[in-house]
Amino acid sequence: MEDSSYMVADLEPFFPRIRALLPDTRGHGRSQKFDRVEDYTYDRKLEDLLLWLDHLGIENAVWGGASMGAALSLWAAVHAPQRVRAVISVSGPPYAAIEPDKAWWRAHRPLVEAGRFEEYYDANVRLRMGEATLARVKARPERYAALTAPLREQAVASLLALLDETYSRTEWVAECARIRCPVQVIAGEVDHFPTAEMSRRVAQTIPGARLHVVAGGSHFPNRSHRAEVQGVIAAFFDEIGV
Repeated sequence: MEDSSYMVADLEPFFPRIRALLPDTRGHGRSQKFDRVEDYTYDRKLEDLLLWLDHLGIENAVWGGASMGAALSLWAAVHAPQRVRAVISVSGPPYAAIEPDKAWWRAHRPLVEAGRFEEYYDANVRLRMGEATLARVKARPERYAALTAPLREQAVASLLALLDETYSRTEWVAECARIRCPVQVIAGEVDHFPTAEMSRRVAQTIPGARLHVVAGGSHFPNRSHRAEVQGVIAAFFDEIGV
């Protein structure tokens, strides 16, 4: 549900050498919300982004992101290879949700149904990044309010559809073998989904892909270990001539 501005700090050191485009995919940020699960698939999100790039007159680009944005970038490299120059995937999971996460969603779905979005947010942060991270966020009330505010821009039906789609995805890691552009995979050592081993499998599936595992990193190592991740991205940009 976050908007793309959360990636600005990750990319800011590279602004002198790149043109950074930060879209809000459907259901996120200021983009349109939908009430049907089928409107949130990677196919639909990719259609949006390709039309957007067409409008901007951009034939191909380096795609990247964290979590869903990373997986969507890999999806683009599989299904629209001519539009993808390279990919940076931070914790991108081309996998079905693991069973404990599906059970977690079944247990916490009633919070969203009841509009108790802040409680859902807290539970999600605990799952993805741990109790200590949640405590640090909540210790700064203004920061917590800014992070949870996007949830209040969602109707219950649209948020349910978005999350139901997330937890009903199927595995497509084998399709990543079709990717032929340069790919940098970045994983958190202690991420529970995708685990570091899952990310290693992604990198092994993609011909020539690079893998960097952030020691002690969780699901968003680009936030917890920003300088290290930026160093990896800088080296990748150097390698691909950006």
